[in-house]
Amino acid sequence: MENKSLKFLLTIVFIFSILNSISFTFSSANVSITKLSDYSTGAFAFDVRIRDDVAFVTDINFGLNIINVSNPSSPSLISLYLMSSAHKVYIEDNIAYVSDWNNGFEIINITDLNNPTQLSQFSGTYMNTFDIQDGYAYIGSDGFQIYNVTNPLSPNELSNYNESGGVSAVYVEDNIAYIGTYIEETYQGFTIVDITDKTNPQKIGQYNTTFYVSGIRVKDDIALAAIWEDGLLILDVSDPNNPTLISSYFDGGRSEIAYFVDGYVFVADYSNGLEILNVDDIENPVEITQFYDGGGAYGIAFQDNIAYIADFTDGLEILEISGLSTTSATNGFSILSTIILFNTIIILRIIKVKKKDANTSHLK
Repeated sequence: MENKSLKFLLTIVFIFSILNSISFTFSSANVSITKLSDYSTGAFAFDVRIRDDVAFVTDINFGLNIINVSNPSSPSLISLYLMSSAHKVYIEDNIAYVSDWNNGFEIINITDLNNPTQLSQFSGTYMNTFDIQDGYAYIGSDGFQIYNVTNPLSPNELSNYNESGGVSAVYVEDNIAYIGTYIEETYQGFTIVDITDKTNPQKIGQYNTTFYVSGIRVKDDIALAAIWEDGLLILDVSDPNNPTLISSYFDGGRSEIAYFVDGYVFVADYSNGLEILNVDDIENPVEITQFYDGGGAYGIAFQDNIAYIADFTDGLEILEISGLSTTSATNGFSILSTIILFNTIIILRIIKVKKKDANTSHLK
């Protein structure tokens, strides 16, 4: 009788574990996107960053828009910092770093959001992309430049690496820089550069593509490379000397930038808007939902289940994302499965003890 009970118990545990695994893995199927509002930046919104309840949005024709988004259904302008051709923006503490396609790079004091003021500027052309890490600015233009910006009033150029030609994308992690590179109309993919010595960057790796690399992001040795006319590449960069392709995703659009968000990948696609990919199986990314109503998604910021899209002609779009799982998949084995297993072990121990007591009761 006990053996039959034990077999029945183990069967129930097995079935519950399988069902739980399936529901856990596919919970992302319920992800949905709802538009809350939009805000015209004047011409062409290009990039966006969020700090608390404030959105910083660059517009190629008008400069840096500082927007109150405390009520995401009704954004309002706080102030506008005029620039001739603002592209990328990065916010750190009370400083905004903005690349200007025509006039170089500006460092702006945003302590008073109603009255942003310039701290410094250095000249250059085609400064369309950059990253900021630990007091250094890594800027892509007709080369790859490194500046010391620990004193924002007096930035100091440390090096200018142009072995790979022009730079279309920059991302820095630790002492490694990942830069999208091109020479005239020949796109080279992205170059991996050791920046341990800021005065003497050294190329250590290369991954070639046939199209324009518009954005790079890296997390846990996985690189997301947005390829303007060839979708998204997902690469293993655990060995920076030899990056290898894991998988790719392409739906005919024009990918601008991609980010990891709560175990998903968010893609800003100029032709298809915001796309959300399930990457539980990193070798087989699957689109689970998207949002597009015109415009042209160039930049993304995400905070508290709200996505902020720099949507080119449509300005800033604010979207609510519901159904995102805050728990990452772990090959389908979830907390519930662990609880079931733990309880099973306890029950088995109880059965074992009772059986032992029954076998020794005649000695009492």
